[in-house]
Amino acid sequence: MGLTSNIALEWDLWIGPFRAFFVTSDEDRIACQKLSGGSASSTAPNPQQLLVACQDTRKGRLVACLNMGDAKQQAGDSPFSFVPETYLEQATLLSDLSFENTYLDTPALPVLLSHCFVETLKAGGLCLLMTCDPGHYSIYKRLGMRPVGGLQKNGTADFQIPMIGLPDLDYLSIIHSPLLPMLRGIRFDRYKRICEWYYQLVRDHKELQIGGSYFPEDQNNFKGHHLITEGLSEAGRKALLSDAIVITCGEGETLIKENDGGKSFGYVRKGLVRIEIKGQPVVLLGEGDIFGEIAFILHTKRSAQVISASSETEVVLFRESAIDHLELESDRTVLWRNLAQVLAQRVVMTNKMLT
Repeated sequence: MGLTSNIALEWDLWIGPFRAFFVTSDEDRIACQKLSGGSASSTAPNPQQLLVACQDTRKGRLVACLNMGDAKQQAGDSPFSFVPETYLEQATLLSDLSFENTYLDTPALPVLLSHCFVETLKAGGLCLLMTCDPGHYSIYKRLGMRPVGGLQKNGTADFQIPMIGLPDLDYLSIIHSPLLPMLRGIRFDRYKRICEWYYQLVRDHKELQIGGSYFPEDQNNFKGHHLITEGLSEAGRKALLSDAIVITCGEGETLIKENDGGKSFGYVRKGLVRIEIKGQPVVLLGEGDIFGEIAFILHTKRSAQVISASSETEVVLFRESAIDHLELESDRTVLWRNLAQVLAQRVVMTNKMLT
């Protein structure tokens, strides 16, 4: 008997207008198949997987769905080679996520993922596993999923990133994950061992380190530059963004070279970038992640180089003159405070890795 056989299918998760639940009716199964672009004529469920859906109760329709199965049975030779077999046996694997694009910046995906997370833990599991394409990497990362393997190609030659979701209270709190409020009642101390295993894994494989994409606490929609512009006056925000440089590049192109002067910093607006030190990858950054702030703040040369890791990458760079163009002293103070906050959060995560 697998882990998912212990999951009670009658439980739903309601957050505001969104309801996440396990699909048991043919009508909902057909709706999920339409959402995923599959054939609506086939309603026979896969006996090794559970179909999970999220409904917009205001409109009465399903807006997201995915399959959930036992990781040990489903993973096979998939990219979860770093995960010990004992943890695979206590993990669920999410796959075939489909959703309406208009619901991307709503709580629909957090509610769906939270339902899977909570029910996995209630059934005696330890974690969630999934693979994602580079375009959705930053979405899952901001929810609390983290890489458990490098960027690689799957059987259809598409790139994918293996990810893991852990009941890690410290990490979920640091990034302000929207999953955290939905995990009330969870005994986080029970999962200390697997969390310690993951931090040791990252210490041994520095390429699994990630930048800090933090969910805004007071904004409905995530904007890639919110960490930088948060608190600026409207005039200051416009002045800063109007002076920014947008760079579009392909995979493998170098954006910032090692030992360059730290005269700019930026963030990833689209795609992925890889941070390398002496030719070795140390961090994979996605949408919203900030880079170059340390050299910029300290006025030192770059200790790493920034390389595009996806075919369509866009980064936004802010030059040193951008701060000079802020007319209000209060806006300049806010910008430096925001950069200091980014640096402080990065230090917290680094310390977490070292302890």
